Amino acid sequence: MNVTLVAERYADALFQLALEKNAVEEIYQDNLLITKTCDESKELRLLLKSPIIHSEKKRLIISEIFAKGLNPITMAYMLIMIRKRREAYIPEIARQVVEEYKEYKNILTVHFASPEKPDAENRKLVIELMKNYTKANVELVEEIDKELIGGFVLSWHDKQYDASISREIEDMRRAMAKVNLYLKGF
Repeated sequence: MNVTLVAERYADALFQLALEKNAVEEIYQDNLLITKTCDESKELRLLLKSPIIHSEKKRLIISEIFAKGLNPITMAYMLIMIRKRREAYIPEIARQVVEEYKEYKNILTVHFASPEKPDAENRKLVIELMKNYTKANVELVEEIDKELIGGFVLSWHDKQYDASISREIEDMRRAMAKVNLYLKGF
């Protein structure tokens, strides 16, 4: 079964439980923590994916790492995932819960790539433009990409607005490649 489909189903179940128990904010924070911890720890990711390590050992390790910082609902959910041998999906499920929370709160994550860090005025302008365009609350993620030379690239969901100089140069290169300098008859 597709990992994303599995993660979506489990994340949806966890999010619905959070709504039912009025613990949406706590479950969101828990899943941010799980995502951050899994992203930062290669050993934890390998532990969760390992078929050699027994489930009981994984349960003890996960309990030791997260027991003090997580809501009991999230902790119980993770332990159920381990008991059902679905622990390899935990990082992806956590990411999906974060996405469901953002969708629930109408928060749009926009990636803003530019060759240098934007100043406060440009950041505010981009956020306002995206708010007006998408009618959502905008969370701006800034990325520095020296290959853009100048300008910027905005990405959200499956859309992208590329106003970079590197794209302009590439467009000019392609246009020049279409020009045929060969004259028939010589």
